[in-house]
Amino acid sequence: MDDMTRSQSIAGRTAVSAPVNADGSSTQQDAEDEINLADYLRVITKHRRMIFWICAVTVIITAFISLLLPKMYAASVSVVPPIDILQKESSMAGGLGAAKSSILRNAMDVGGISDMYVGILRSRSVVDAIIESFDLGKVYKVKHGFSAIRRILKSRTFIKVGDEGIVTITVEDRDPCQAASMANAYVEELDRQNKRLFVGQAVSKKVFLENRLREIEQELSRIDNLLSRDAKIKEMLFELLTREYEIAKIEEAKTMPTIQVLDKAVVPENKCKPRRKQMIITAGAAGFFFSVAAAFISERFCRSAPLK
Repeated sequence: MDDMTRSQSIAGRTAVSAPVNADGSSTQQDAEDEINLADYLRVITKHRRMIFWICAVTVIITAFISLLLPKMYAASVSVVPPIDILQKESSMAGGLGAAKSSILRNAMDVGGISDMYVGILRSRSVVDAIIESFDLGKVYKVKHGFSAIRRILKSRTFIKVGDEGIVTITVEDRDPCQAASMANAYVEELDRQNKRLFVGQAVSKKVFLENRLREIEQELSRIDNLLSRDAKIKEMLFELLTREYEIAKIEEAKTMPTIQVLDKAVVPENKCKPRRKQMIITAGAAGFFFSVAAAFISERFCRSAPLK
């Protein structure tokens, strides 16, 4: 009987020592959380001077560095492929042109034309042409090594494709006028390279059609030996090839721009770099987190150090 009374007394004391919340959970965890939070605040308060000075020194050094960095200006130009011209040419072709129009639509659906423009703009031919046009070896103060000049130019050139297939070229430079001139020069080089590829393709197409038309003409010269059905097919094919041949000659003779400029680059009024305010805020935040971490590490080592 005494043992039973003693067990009930222990159980009662245990129930009293472990209070519960309204939802039935123990408040012991809440108490531990409050203690941990108080410990964190105590450590931060104890090392507040160190935290302050680390943050202050970090901000001052970052502000000083930002003042030494040169001002950079960004100029942007936007271009779009001449989709309306391409569609008109495809509709003029008829027959074979209908297939080309379908291919064109599929290419536009996946941004094929814009991606091709980006590839041309990033090509070595275009980059080297920009370097030579603006004598960037002197501008970037690189005496030897064309590859080093390319790296600097590429690091200051940003090319992206928008949702509507619009290609935007942004160039950064210390001189705002040169930044705008270089951005527009990229468009001129894109047009030049695109014409070269476009005309080269038209010439190859023209040569192929000439050979094919010569073959069909020879076959039609022996039309008496052909069945009426075969003769009609040959005549239709000859007519389609003749139409394609005329379009190829027009394409070969074209000198008009192959791209359309949506927004020409203008001289920027405000600098894009350095972003001093953003640099200082980032440095201050990084200094604070680093100093707080250092404070906790220091406190941990102090507690674990053996007493002498």
